[in-house]
Amino acid sequence: MTHERVHLADAVDRSTVRTASKLVLAALSVILLCYLASLLPGAEWLLPGTPITVIALAGAVATLLVVGLLLSLAPVLATFVRLNLRGPDAVVEDVASMVQTVVVLLTVLVAHRGLAPAITPLLEGATWVYDVVFLTLTLPLLVVLAIRLYEFLDPAADAVADRVAGGQATAEEADDGPEGV
Repeated sequence: MTHERVHLADAVDRSTVRTASKLVLAALSVILLCYLASLLPGAEWLLPGTPITVIALAGAVATLLVVGLLLSLAPVLATFVRLNLRGPDAVVEDVASMVQTVVVLLTVLVAHRGLAPAITPLLEGATWVYDVVFLTLTLPLLVVLAIRLYEFLDPAADAVADRVAGGQATAEEADDGPEGV
């Protein structure tokens, strides 16, 4: 039995890794710059005529940059998974799709957290509206993720069984559908 050794450099598309790493480094750079800006004198001053601080506005701008970078990163990571994950096509596609959905979900959560200091002071007593807006954005993503995870169960279980035990499915396993889980 011959085992072929695969080096990471041979399995990874350089362009995809470069794009992904550039997006991650850019996001981290924006976060670092925003943190350093929060330490500057006057960062806590209120903008004239508003209940918003200078740093809250800077944080909102930085959040929008990070959100844009993360949204750009989501399809890149899905492509990276498709290019590098070995297994049945259905399993690889499901994992790639789930990775993209998780990144988009995390992006919406980052937007919620990062924009709050600049938006909620303007809402005064109706800050719950802000949460409801983001809830309506995140719930469908969570539902899509749940559906993808459910659809992933059978192909993933088959792939594991084939890898570990090999061979064909028994008649009982072939009839085993979602209700047999």
